[in-house]
Amino acid sequence: MILTPQSQLLERNIGMFEQGKWVIINPSDAYFLDQLKHLNITVMHQYFDIFSESVRVVPSLTFDSRDIAKQGFEVSQKIGSHEHIFTPFLRGEKTHNHALIFLPKAKSHFSMLLRMAAGLVGLGGQIHVVGENKGGIKSAAKLMQQFGATQKVDSARHCSLITTQVEHAHLAFEPEAWLQEDTYCLQDIEWPVVSMPGVFSHGELDKGTALLLDKHDTHLTGTVLDFACGAGVIGSYLKKRYPHVNFHFSDVSALAIYCTALTLAKNAQSATLFAANGLQGIEARVQHIVTNPPFHTGVKTDYTVTKRFIEDATKLLTQRGTLQMVANRFLPYPGLLSAHFSHVLTTAQTTQFSLYQAALS
Repeated sequence: MILTPQSQLLERNIGMFEQGKWVIINPSDAYFLDQLKHLNITVMHQYFDIFSESVRVVPSLTFDSRDIAKQGFEVSQKIGSHEHIFTPFLRGEKTHNHALIFLPKAKSHFSMLLRMAAGLVGLGGQIHVVGENKGGIKSAAKLMQQFGATQKVDSARHCSLITTQVEHAHLAFEPEAWLQEDTYCLQDIEWPVVSMPGVFSHGELDKGTALLLDKHDTHLTGTVLDFACGAGVIGSYLKKRYPHVNFHFSDVSALAIYCTALTLAKNAQSATLFAANGLQGIEARVQHIVTNPPFHTGVKTDYTVTKRFIEDATKLLTQRGTLQMVANRFLPYPGLLSAHFSHVLTTAQTTQFSLYQAALS
């Protein structure tokens, strides 16, 4: 059991959790909470990997996009005195008096979480933020000041813990206020995409994704999985071009799952959505996988997700199945793909990205 630096800093301040009703948002590991087993705590997870590791009983979740587009989703699991909730957002108003946010990578995502936390704790409540110093904790403190007096509580392990006393009443969080709809056009096809802060390529068409869509393999049949789907940009476009093909979408992020459902609804489409840690727990076999996969964990470059994904993809694909993947050119993916696929080609390149096609025998 290895605690993240953020959790190690909180461990030094463990006594602060003894008072009040707490909601913890996006913990960076599943183990720090073991030290708070005696306390009634709500834990909100926007990332399925930590949720799954925390509850230890859920390998993946399957949704119908039509259900999510109408009402969002919450998946709850009680573990002792802790209520773990996998969801894109919480709409509660003054349900707690302390909220702890683990600082996310994107400033816009943090702004949204702050607003949500302010609704959860209300006037007189406290919002606490823990994050790595190089992850933007100093600028986070400036954003927190709009909600009330802000002070640094502690620093250690290259992390800081900051607290704000909320000085004004706030209504419950309204996700609609944070939704952004953009319409993209590629090869004479227009399609709307709905995104929120915290979702990959929020509000723009990523250049790597655009390369994949422009140069994708047109021989798609059967079932296609859009892995690490983000707001559903890739799959919704391909579904417009190939309406006869069945599409699945998967992501580790609850926000991504939610936005993909909204994107599909805007395009008069529907699909099966999977919340999963990589491809683990997904049992549906597919003929093709298309992806612009992540290579970061927090602020660090991390190939482990994609390495495991490439290996697991060979088990999910049917015979002669294909994987189309776009990635930054500097990433060492040709060798990783060749280790597991019998045929690997670089089908397109720009100065920044490469598009790979890998096929099984």
